[in-house]
Amino acid sequence: MAGTYRNIWLSGAFLLAVGLVAVALKSAVWACVVATLLALAGVVVLQGNRWRTGALLVAALAVSLAALDIFAGFLSPTPMGRGLVRVTDPKWWPPPDPILGFRPQPDSTVIATATFGDEPVYRVSYHFDATAARVTPTAEANADTYLFLGDSFIFGQGLADDQTLAAQFTKASGLKAQGINLGVPGYAPNHLIRLFEAGLLDRYKDRKVKAVVTWIIPAQLARTTGDGEWLGTSPRYVLENGVLRWTGTFNEYRWRNPIAGAKYLLDEQFAFIAAIGMRQRQEEQSELFVAMMARLQVLAREKFDAPLVIVYSWPDEKSRAEDGDTLVAHSLLLSTLQRVRDLRAPMVRVDTLTDGMESAKIMIPHDGHPNAFTNEMVARAVSRNFNLP
Repeated sequence: MAGTYRNIWLSGAFLLAVGLVAVALKSAVWACVVATLLALAGVVVLQGNRWRTGALLVAALAVSLAALDIFAGFLSPTPMGRGLVRVTDPKWWPPPDPILGFRPQPDSTVIATATFGDEPVYRVSYHFDATAARVTPTAEANADTYLFLGDSFIFGQGLADDQTLAAQFTKASGLKAQGINLGVPGYAPNHLIRLFEAGLLDRYKDRKVKAVVTWIIPAQLARTTGDGEWLGTSPRYVLENGVLRWTGTFNEYRWRNPIAGAKYLLDEQFAFIAAIGMRQRQEEQSELFVAMMARLQVLAREKFDAPLVIVYSWPDEKSRAEDGDTLVAHSLLLSTLQRVRDLRAPMVRVDTLTDGMESAKIMIPHDGHPNAFTNEMVARAVSRNFNLP
């Protein structure tokens, strides 16, 4: 009996050590390496053949998991921005929000820096007004309003306030149109729908809103199902009989459905597990994404009697299948984009504006986000849809 208690105590200590390594290093592979070493130690220190055999099996399983994850990692494309270190002051930004999961604070300033090795990439300040919108130039009195909603591409991550798309649009109009920058890094169409449905855009109903502008990229597909560690408190929508329905947050859903929660946690830790059923999940994400874009179009019409303008950095029929760093099949990206086109919303293809240009001219180095030059071109392209200067 004493030997059994000793084995249980040692096994618990080993599990605790593996858990601490996983939390501290945020690496499933290193956790498996530590688990392997401790399991092999268990073969020596544990008492009884069954315990030792069990430890040996655990070691074999841990080695297999680590090998599979490393192999899956080799097959995955290298994402843009790997090696880039981003820091914000305040550190925890954007702060939590009860409706959208996270959102900038009104009347606040954030200092953002990025480095690549010893090379500084940017150091900029993000300023937010009393409505939590990022500051843009002030247009003439009674100017028409254009709402810019989206993720870091709309927000202007890594850029000064006056270099963002909304700011460039305001300047391009000769201050005859007011661009409102409501972009937030990490957002997806589900956040934008919740902005409408929760009444957070009602303040603009008397502002002569002429258009709602968004910028879509393939990375937003995965966000529609909450695939991202920052998205747990974000709004979750499901498609039921062709109708989008808000169900609360992704975390709430995962607590109510432990199997889905466990699958999500395993997907986050092991690339080879995430690959299981990936195509089916991506098709679900495509369905959700298109339905969300259609819903945004309807909401813009209902709320402001204004069109939804879609800027897109997205592989299409003019792109090579191997271009980009997405795990989504090129054919699925093409079909998704075509279904978005079928909505007949005004669209701006960024690749048409930047065709033939070196990446250093159109993107922030090592980062992948559009720079001020690209935003200026896109702003002028959007302006042409409304016969602005």
